[in-house]
Amino acid sequence: MKREYFESAAARGVRSLLLAGCAAVSTSVLAQDAPAPITELTVVDLEQIGNPPTGPYAVVVEHDPGLPTHTIYRPTELTMERHPVLVWGEGGCAKNGLMFPEFLSEIASHGFVVIADGPPGPRGAGAGGPNGPAARGAGGPPPGGARAGGPRPGGAGAGGPGRPGPGAGNAMVNGTALIAAIDWLEKEAANPASRFHNKVNVESVAAMGMSCGGLMSYGASSDPRVATVGIWNSGLFEPDEALYNGIHGSVIIVTGGESDIAYANGKRDFEDLPEHVPVFYGVYPSVGHGGTYNQDNGGPFGVAAVAWLKWQLLGDTSAEGRGYFVGDDCGICRDPSWLIDSRSLR
Repeated sequence: MKREYFESAAARGVRSLLLAGCAAVSTSVLAQDAPAPITELTVVDLEQIGNPPTGPYAVVVEHDPGLPTHTIYRPTELTMERHPVLVWGEGGCAKNGLMFPEFLSEIASHGFVVIADGPPGPRGAGAGGPNGPAARGAGGPPPGGARAGGPRPGGAGAGGPGRPGPGAGNAMVNGTALIAAIDWLEKEAANPASRFHNKVNVESVAAMGMSCGGLMSYGASSDPRVATVGIWNSGLFEPDEALYNGIHGSVIIVTGGESDIAYANGKRDFEDLPEHVPVFYGVYPSVGHGGTYNQDNGGPFGVAAVAWLKWQLLGDTSAEGRGYFVGDDCGICRDPSWLIDSRSLR
């Protein structure tokens, strides 16, 4: 349905920031101390909790001085011809790459190079994390959210078509941090001295995030390198036709049940996305806004994420990829724990 808007750019920024999931953010989460500078590649000492990841690859977590603002999860041995790439935004846009280590390690164990926004911080800290304010009952809007404004990514003032720039709205949610991760990895892939040289596919990547991180993924969605977008426990407060029409790949939207503060927003996004956008919509009613990220290997959300990424980035048509989402006997269709819908999936 076509909708007309007569609001200012600043009002659009405010509206977009009113993501339901951002209600779990507190000042203490976003006003984190700047990380100490690092001068050499550092392996993060991360002990897996619960069952080990299910994929065939051992996983290493790294903090790289070339990208000190992020945390890298990757296969220890980069043996694929070109490993697929996921860039991830955290709940509350918190800068902590260790908010969901089980979930992201599970994805990396299947051959994916994952770059999470934020340097490695306290495990599980941050809005939406198991040790964050949401888990302790804290709340409140994101600091500065009501002051946000500026053009949407890809518009005037941005760094080129689909490339958010410094003036493109609120930097927390306009996708800048995710685009920066892709830019850095693209340079590494071209550098003969890098461990990523000719080892990663930076031409067709996934941008995903939880809660406020889902807005970051929407912000990055118009970048030509983003082939699929993941909106996890997230969604816009109101439809944004211009943003929707800028999506040139597929979308997966996953929320908890009606107790999830982002449930209504995710549902509305699914209903309002244009017909030409392939989209899968899943609701896991037994959980709220915290999802299943902190279960072993990310729980059911981890299973869905791996299957989607295998299909969208690796072309996997087996039961562990496309067959998990498509067909009368699809894997998620047979799981009574899920409520699902889709449109234009092929």
